[in-house]
Amino acid sequence: MKKRLLALLFTGLFTLHQVNGQQLAAEKTVDISGKANRGYIGRVERNDQTREMAVTYVTKSTNAKVKFETYTFDYDLNLKSDVVDEIELTKAKEKYSWFKYKGDAYVVEGLTASPNLTGTFVIKKKQVTYSWNWFLLKYKKTTKTLDKLKFEGENGKNMYYISHYENDSNGEIIALAGEKGNASKDPYLHFQKHHIFRVDPSLKVLSDITVDLGSPHKLLYSAAVPDEKNPDAEQADWVVVLAPMGGAGLGKFEAADPTQYTVLRISPEGKIVSQSKFTTMAHTWTITGSVIDGSKIYLYGPGYAKDVAKKYYELAYIPNEAAKFTDFQLVRVNATSADFVSVTSIEEFTAKARKPEDQKKLSVYNGKKVDIRDLTIGSDGKIYIIAQDFKTQQEGPLIYTDLYLFQFDQKGLLLNSFGIDDDSRKGAIIGGGVADARFYPSSSALFEGKDPNYIYWMQFVPHSTKCVSETSGTVKTTECRPLKYPRVIKLDVTKGSFVKIEQYGNGEYFLNEDFPLVYIENNSKIIFIGETKSEKGLWVGKFDPSSL
Repeated sequence: MKKRLLALLFTGLFTLHQVNGQQLAAEKTVDISGKANRGYIGRVERNDQTREMAVTYVTKSTNAKVKFETYTFDYDLNLKSDVVDEIELTKAKEKYSWFKYKGDAYVVEGLTASPNLTGTFVIKKKQVTYSWNWFLLKYKKTTKTLDKLKFEGENGKNMYYISHYENDSNGEIIALAGEKGNASKDPYLHFQKHHIFRVDPSLKVLSDITVDLGSPHKLLYSAAVPDEKNPDAEQADWVVVLAPMGGAGLGKFEAADPTQYTVLRISPEGKIVSQSKFTTMAHTWTITGSVIDGSKIYLYGPGYAKDVAKKYYELAYIPNEAAKFTDFQLVRVNATSADFVSVTSIEEFTAKARKPEDQKKLSVYNGKKVDIRDLTIGSDGKIYIIAQDFKTQQEGPLIYTDLYLFQFDQKGLLLNSFGIDDDSRKGAIIGGGVADARFYPSSSALFEGKDPNYIYWMQFVPHSTKCVSETSGTVKTTECRPLKYPRVIKLDVTKGSFVKIEQYGNGEYFLNEDFPLVYIENNSKIIFIGETKSEKGLWVGKFDPSSL
């Protein structure tokens, strides 16, 4: 199973304390200084040969210098050494290649695109400002659209806007546009003959590739998707899905087959990496996510299986926000075609729903709109999709509820639909209710043990929130972040049952939001990373799945 090495936030002046943990193999807290606590995660490196973990965090020293503090622990959480390195900001990246901090604020100028009132492709300047937030420990991004640019010729006034991908690292855009034809002879040419072109900030067209699909197609999905086999790549490929159009007015221009969808994978250089076709088994398909795994692309989301052979895009479209879907489609394509296309009915999700024994009500995915998130591929090729249900309010944010884990076999057949209540607590009303922990989704990760019959569903559940308020003139703004604890669920994926559920932290220790854990000992054990309730200390806990 794909596991990402997650970093550990560890900071300055400290005292080690042993914590009396009953289930964890080891558990300790570390007192930290106030200044160190305002630092942010930099890097964590593990070494299974020496059984050591080196943790580096970064804090601002002066306007010209930055401080790196590296702590090395053994796998029993004993501190072995600590090294402090204060270095000029301009030289820091040379020594620490992973160092991403670029100052409290910096600006990148680039391009954006949009259609005008007639659908013509329009390019505008934009200015992206990145401001470091010491409370959230990350950059906040604000974008300002500037003047419209004169972009005419073959790639300008003769192009119909469809979609685009902005590369903020260099200011370029990669665009998908339709070629305008003669309004009387080829009224739908702009939905048939597509151009993929790459433009730099000087409006120079760096590449232009034509894709003629032979009949009108409508954009169904467009997203930048990282490659699971190359997670550290600076830029992701762009995945585009196009569906055949049909219905009133198209007449002879209508596509011959409404079920033949096209998937384009486009590199950051504007080149076509792959162009695949597959026969869909669902229409009005709302693709909620995609994953690139080497040469494979996974696509998934709800839709309708009934009358798929008759439902062209234009005929099938309905407002999906209010829809209750009847089916769920999972597709994997290779460089040219589909490896599999599967559809699971909502009735089958109900039939294969699993719950903990002590939970009274079954948590069932019933086809209503839910937050469908990550897809993970197991080491045996089985597929897992995580989702979370929610409730809407007349006013205010969503309230997140039940958590789901859908397990499919290697060909997309649903095996189990695990469901469990979310355990977030109702909180106080601050800044319009943002302090309520239920307004924040639970995050999850999957972990495989040595026994292939079991999988460990690690949930990071909001317990409460930490908020700070700032006043600028007469305007008061409040920023909150959730404090989450780890809940580990052992699942028997062969029998389809909940085996055991444990939560850690005891209401006193909470996970780091961005870096909640690291894997050690050849990915066989875990160290949870978090903070004490007082926020004056770091909490670390070693988890051994064999003890659960």
